[in-house]
Amino acid sequence: MATVDPTKLAPALVQGDEVVAVAASSAIDNEEGIIKGLKVLESWGLICRPQTIYKRRWGYLAGNDQTRFSELHPKSNAPLIIFARGGWGSARLLELDQEKSWSIGWMLGFSDVTSLLLARLTSGFGGCIHGPLLTTLYKEPDWSKERLKSLLF
Repeated sequence: MATVDPTKLAPALVQGDEVVAVAASSAIDNEEGIIKGLKVLESWGLICRPQTIYKRRWGYLAGNDQTRFSELHPKSNAPLIIFARGGWGSARLLELDQEKSWSIGWMLGFSDVTSLLLARLTSGFGGCIHGPLLTTLYKEPDWSKERLKSLLF
């Protein structure tokens, strides 16, 4: 097991940073949760790209393994990756990750995606937060959202 390298800890976010929403697990049927979660992030000054992740389905998953894996490792190097929802299927992506292509930044989620948070952490990268999913973020109490914002920024 790798130790976390302090030089790979996630730097604080600043307004104008990009957020990548990732659907690494089960298909998403809750478009409202995606929209409301993105609005919370945008209210913090973050840039959220338009999302089509709620339209994807491959059986019960939010896309085939390669699509979900590619989304997990965006070419943009966005400083925040937030998982849209949990469910089942994210651990399948660990079998595809032979190069351990993690990048410095924050990764936020819980439930099924905990396996991805731990894999990233054991590869030596900090910035893993076991916290709200995109579809649950807007339901968090104000104190919880402020605590998360303070941690990220």
